[in-house]
Amino acid sequence: MLQTLLFLLSGRKGVGILALTGLLIGLVVAALEYWGGLEPCALCWTQRGILALFTLVAMIGWIAWPTSRWGRRTLLGALLISCLLGVIAASRHLYVMMVPEATSCGASIEYMIGIFPWQEVMRALLLGSASCSEVSWMLGLPIPGWSLIAFTGFAIVSIFALRAR
Repeated sequence: MLQTLLFLLSGRKGVGILALTGLLIGLVVAALEYWGGLEPCALCWTQRGILALFTLVAMIGWIAWPTSRWGRRTLLGALLISCLLGVIAASRHLYVMMVPEATSCGASIEYMIGIFPWQEVMRALLLGSASCSEVSWMLGLPIPGWSLIAFTGFAIVSIFALRAR
């Protein structure tokens, strides 16, 4: 069983599974918003963007599989950078949930895009807003906690899939 799992997660197959998993997680998050009634905050949008970036890089890596060691290292670097950005955004979101005073404006991101200057919108996307302090639980963990676990898992599988042979 373990050998089968390790075989599936190695090389091009592993990168394809990462791309498919990223796509499925994105669909689940969209379903939670659409059918579950969860309103995404600024940091949620940031994490979604980083997930989309990771999924896009994994899809490109799977389609245009690098044959050279340098190409695999470049792909691994791009995947790990996007995972690191995701871990940072999810950690910031968890911090804002624990310390709600860390943010200022409570407007939704859609409202901010329509009214505020772009600098304020970017600041909210990077640092969060008061709406980011609302905790939405899913299976016993806040959603940013699941995001943190997912990006950490993506990084581990990326390293395994693209390890030097």
